[in-house]
Amino acid sequence: MPSALILRHVEDLYGDLEVPAEVIARLSRHDRWPDVLPKLGDLPPEGRDIVTGFRALTPALRGQLLALALQRDAGVLALDPATATASGFVDVERGGLITWNSDVHRLSVLAGAEREDHLLAAEACSTSPSGRHGGALHLLLAGEPVESTELGAAAEFFVASDRPSWAMACLVRAGEAAPTPDYAAMYASTAANVAAFEGDFTEAERVLQYFTLSDTRVLIRESAPTRALRQAIVDNNTGAARATIAARLEQRDLTPTAVGEALSVYALANMIDGDPTAWGDFLGACSAATVDLHPSIAAITATIGAPNAVLEAHLDPAPGDDKRGWVQLAGCVASVVLAYRDMRLASISSSAELARRSGNRLIRTVAATWLSVMLAHNQHWEMLESVTALAIETTRIVPAPLMRLNAEALIALRDAFRGETESARVRLDRVRADPVLRRAYRLRLVLDSVEVLIEGPQGNYEHALALLSTREPDILDLTVGPCGPVELFDFVDYAILLGQIEDAAARVELTREILPPYGSERAAFVLSACDAAIAVRTSLAPAEALLARSQAVPFVYEAARLRLVYAERLRRLGRTAEARRHLHRVEIDLKSVDAGAWLERVRRELRACQRDVVVRVAELTEQEARIAELAAGGLSNKEIGHQLYLSPRTVGGHLYKVFPKLGITTRAQLRDALAAHAAGNDAQP
Repeated sequence: MPSALILRHVEDLYGDLEVPAEVIARLSRHDRWPDVLPKLGDLPPEGRDIVTGFRALTPALRGQLLALALQRDAGVLALDPATATASGFVDVERGGLITWNSDVHRLSVLAGAEREDHLLAAEACSTSPSGRHGGALHLLLAGEPVESTELGAAAEFFVASDRPSWAMACLVRAGEAAPTPDYAAMYASTAANVAAFEGDFTEAERVLQYFTLSDTRVLIRESAPTRALRQAIVDNNTGAARATIAARLEQRDLTPTAVGEALSVYALANMIDGDPTAWGDFLGACSAATVDLHPSIAAITATIGAPNAVLEAHLDPAPGDDKRGWVQLAGCVASVVLAYRDMRLASISSSAELARRSGNRLIRTVAATWLSVMLAHNQHWEMLESVTALAIETTRIVPAPLMRLNAEALIALRDAFRGETESARVRLDRVRADPVLRRAYRLRLVLDSVEVLIEGPQGNYEHALALLSTREPDILDLTVGPCGPVELFDFVDYAILLGQIEDAAARVELTREILPPYGSERAAFVLSACDAAIAVRTSLAPAEALLARSQAVPFVYEAARLRLVYAERLRRLGRTAEARRHLHRVEIDLKSVDAGAWLERVRRELRACQRDVVVRVAELTEQEARIAELAAGGLSNKEIGHQLYLSPRTVGGHLYKVFPKLGITTRAQLRDALAAHAAGNDAQP
């Protein structure tokens, strides 16, 4: 697989065009980051004619188009709209928006440009109204000598514009041209950090090794984000990553960028392992910072510092045009923790766009990993399938074994929820056998959820309850509680079945204390369902009231789980016909949300209902059975009496004895009871 930066490079060059395999191979063979443009032979067939047209344009326009093709930022150019549009290469719309006629036109400009074109492009960039531009790269591509400071400024432009491959080219050459070893080390460490925040640790290591003869002290100090990211993502050693960042933050005179880099990695490390104690140290580090925190870092601290705050309409946590890697990472983490907080408090459904909209593979991996957990907690299985596929795809490029295992674990969770026990168990065992899991606090909780979903529905209540009893929520309750796969109700359900009513009630009260009073509607419904399930031994009224109200809320799965407990109680009270009707409704509702794990329990209960009815019908006298059959057929007491030569009053007396024997209360239930009896007899050998 090509590295993350190679992929970003060809995406910048080719857009939506298919990238020739030989281009990927050529770029991947370099020992350090390549600074090459596409060649004429890389163009699609129509590209050669477009190159001919490009070379026929005026020199000034060629320079402007080349600058636009390389830098993708109209704001740096003094481009004449009419002349540019007439060229047939771009279209300048009202308001100044510039669009290429096609990706082939842009690629052909890059491949067909000659030395003079790059010199003119550099000149065009120098007229930038903002003063920020990457013109030095054009001089470099033209073969001109360029000062390291100019290359550093160009790299700053490209890294802030989300063009990391060109920033790397500028930084490596700046390091080579640096006047002293410590300056070379500064440029090299900056290049390594750029690569690391893209998830490309191979390129980061190549740059650091290439500049090992530079000032090693500076190289080690300034490349701390690279080392910490590698420790957290590749080595799964978040403790070491936090120690590296803590040492970095203790250094004096750190710039806002240095502090932002360090804190964004710190926040990611905390998310990876889910250690509930680590966020306190993160908040302390933010408080001790001597520079203003980036808005995304501030958003993280606000959410972690007050996870139960009343929901407010929040702005984009990463405003502005700065698209450097650490800013994207901080914005991604801020979006994730806000989405988790919102989900827990208001059951908000997240969009998969969080994971897809970035070209940065590290951001895609992080977003897909934590979005998939949210989707699993809300049982959005179809969307989960596409997001976990995205996570697995990106982890083939970004070496993030723990995030890959997370995707595998959530697929196992989905399989277990659907009742596909064998495939869930195979995935679960495979993930648990991976040594990476030793440093995975949060992921181990997800695996426990899979185990609970496998064992509980199969009747292994003690095993499931043992796992649920040892669960501890983290600071945002991201894994357990009503926002998970209703694990609180699982605990209550299994505790009741094992006769541990007091434990069930205590767990509900503990959860009620943890969750804020203005929590999500879903959380409130689950808590009420737990209360009703506990009360069902002494009173059916709370369950009946909540099930009646459930018709107006979207919690089909949660209501089905309560209805199952209610139906089981009805059967034990001898109200078999009612229990059967509720069980059939449970079966329909569970199938509608793909919750196949509990269908076997429903079917076991239906079979028990049949056995109960068979036994009870067998207890009827011959005359009671005959009267019951005629009444089930719709005959009145008078009509039955006429057939059997009995008075209507005698018929009514017999029915008065039949109803309690069959566990029914109305004449309309007779047909179901007798049908169940017939089905039970047919099933007997």
